Amino acid sequence: MKKIFLILLGLALFYPALAQTNFRDVTYKEAIAAAKAEKKQVFIDFYTSWCGPCKMMMKNVFPLKEVGDYLNARFVCVKIDAEKGEGPELAKRYKVKAYPTFVAIDPDEEVLMTKEGGTFDGGEFIGSIDRLINPDKSPERLQQRYEGGERSADLVSAYAGMKMEQVYQNRRPDMSKKDEAFNIVQDYFNGLNDRERLKEENLFIYASFTESPMDAIAQYMIANRDKFTPAIKDRIEDRIATLYKMEIQKYITAQEPFDQQQYDALKKGVLDLGLNKDNYYTEAFRMIECYGKGDLNAFLSLLEKEYGELNREYKASMMYNYAQLFTTGDEAVKARAVKFLRSLLVDMDAGMLMFVAQQLLILEGKIH
Repeated sequence: MKKIFLILLGLALFYPALAQTNFRDVTYKEAIAAAKAEKKQVFIDFYTSWCGPCKMMMKNVFPLKEVGDYLNARFVCVKIDAEKGEGPELAKRYKVKAYPTFVAIDPDEEVLMTKEGGTFDGGEFIGSIDRLINPDKSPERLQQRYEGGERSADLVSAYAGMKMEQVYQNRRPDMSKKDEAFNIVQDYFNGLNDRERLKEENLFIYASFTESPMDAIAQYMIANRDKFTPAIKDRIEDRIATLYKMEIQKYITAQEPFDQQQYDALKKGVLDLGLNKDNYYTEAFRMIECYGKGDLNAFLSLLEKEYGELNREYKASMMYNYAQLFTTGDEAVKARAVKFLRSLLVDMDAGMLMFVAQQLLILEGKIH
């Protein structure tokens, strides 16, 4: 459920600009011909007009430079609507059963890989494709190389990335695979000297294997943010800002118990690093600090008065997990929370309404 929440929250919050990935406006046969002429393979994004994750990929993943650099160098990239034109026939031919589905083929139209479903992480996405099309990165080969003592950045990134994919392969997440992945990266990080830790090849450590600004590796990244190679300094700064944003979201949605000492350290980091530009966090801090005192009626009074001052992202975060804020409240508090939430419905974005409806059902005791 938490994984689904984060994906849906990502859908609502982030809207990058033009795509770095070069999707060509050509037919399937023209793509094959171009691939032969350019000595490339063909990357097909099978999508539909109604597919939310398809739109998320186009808005959030394909615009990323690292994704564009990887795909454009290797593939002639095309998007095919599975319900229009030549799409239905091609979707049947390549056994597409879910959207989005990504298929890579060679110029002779032999399938190199098929990948179902999107992801919110660009590095994770291209890493997954690379493992699927590169025989030297098959699960068996990666394990063999790792157990044989290889510790290159490319190998560790691929091997740990494979473990992370395995976490959600089944209906019930296998969090032991995540622990394995993070341990692999931590062991690798521990074996690097300072010069090596700052190299571009090791960006994956910070971009994909930090979860909180309080993590030991994240603390190293923050302390050395001005020392990274120029090619990745902007990515490092973005990751630091994202980690603080994610941690504040945990507090404002009560996903994490309020801990005054940890919260003070978090707030100090935001302020010291200059992340509170245009008072981005100011109202969130007020909400969190009021909630942390444990008086839910006082918190509701502040919410009723100042919710409108929250930025769009934190409004969405709070609404997607609103009922969690009041789990310890009595019936009167919950009734007041319901009344406030219902007062917002008229002006609420349509995309958020179905999630808010679930929060109302939880607060009213109709689902648990």
